[in-house]
Amino acid sequence: MLVIGALIITGATFLHGARRWRRESATRILLAPGAYTQPHPRPTSISMPLLANGINANHSVWLDAGGRHIDTAFIYGDDQQKSIGEAIRRSNINRGDLFITTKVACCPTLRCNKFCTSSNDVSAYDPAAQLNHSIELMGLGCPPARFAHRKSHGYARSTSCGFVDLALLHFPCSRFEDTLRAYKVLVDARDRGLTRAIGVSNFNASLLQALLDAVEAPSLGKAGARPAVVQNAFSVAGHPASHDGVGNACLEGSRLYGSTDETLELAHRAGIVFQAYSPLGGVSNVDVLGRREVRRIAEKYGRTPAQVAMRWLVQQRVGAVSATANPQHAAELLDVARFR
Repeated sequence: MLVIGALIITGATFLHGARRWRRESATRILLAPGAYTQPHPRPTSISMPLLANGINANHSVWLDAGGRHIDTAFIYGDDQQKSIGEAIRRSNINRGDLFITTKVACCPTLRCNKFCTSSNDVSAYDPAAQLNHSIELMGLGCPPARFAHRKSHGYARSTSCGFVDLALLHFPCSRFEDTLRAYKVLVDARDRGLTRAIGVSNFNASLLQALLDAVEAPSLGKAGARPAVVQNAFSVAGHPASHDGVGNACLEGSRLYGSTDETLELAHRAGIVFQAYSPLGGVSNVDVLGRREVRRIAEKYGRTPAQVAMRWLVQQRVGAVSATANPQHAAELLDVARFR
C-alpha cells in the first residue's frame, strides 16, 4: 500500500483506477469555463493536455514524441522562449493542436525575490509587458481558420493573433493587494484574447481561497474571473516535502507555496485544475524515483518509477509538468495513459 498524506494507493486500486480512468478522456482535461473572448459573451470550454514539458534544452524532443503541451515562463529567459518558438516552427504542428502555458512574475515577492531586485528590465514589475514579450519571442499566432470552430479545443472565432493558451501568475506578490492587481492584468489579457485561460502558481490553500473570495466580489468587476489552473510543486513523495522548502532556491515543495493535500482538495472543490510541477522531485528536491513503494509498483507492473509517479498524479486528474529532453523518457511519460 502506498500512503502519502491523505492519499492511498495499492496495486489493486492502481489497476482498478486505470480501468475507470481509461473510460474517461485520459490525456486531456477540460478547464472550467471562464475564457471570455470579445465580442462573444459566453465562456468557451478549453481542453488542456494533462502532461506538459517545461524548461529544457530541446523542446523538439517532446513534440516529436507526441507531446502537445509546453510550459514556460517570462523568468526562464529569452533564449528558452525563443527555443520553444523554433521547435514549434520546425515541427509543422498546427497551432490549434498545441497548448502553450506561460507565467508572468508578480513583484515584489517573498519567493524568488532576487529576480525582482536584480532585474534591470522594468517589465519585471509589469505583467502585461511580460506576457506580450513572451508571446512575441515564441512567435505565437492565430490558430488556422479550420480550428476556429473546434469545440474540443475551445477556440473562439475572435481570438486575437498572438496568444497563449494559459497564462499563470508565477507566484504571489508580497502583499495581497499587489497580487490581486497583477491577477487583474491576466483577467484583462484573457478578455483581450492574449490568453485563452488564466491561473496562478505557488498559491497555498489560504491564499487561493482569498483570491476566490476576491474575484467573486464586485470590486474586481469581472465575471468568471476564477483561476482555471493552480500550478504548484507536488509529487507522490512530497506534498509537502519533508524539508518544507528549506534549502531550495525558491522554497519549492513548501507548505507556504501550496505543495499540500489541502491545496489540492480546495482546487478540486472549486473546479480548478491542479497542475504539479516537479512531479519527479527534481526541482522540489525530493526522492520520488527512489521511493520504495514507487519502485515496488513499477517492478510489479513492468513500468519505470517515473511512469508510476506520473500515473499517480494524472489518475487523480492532476496535470504534470515534466522537464525532459530525452526521447526515451518523453515517450515513456506520454505512455502513462496506456497502462495495463
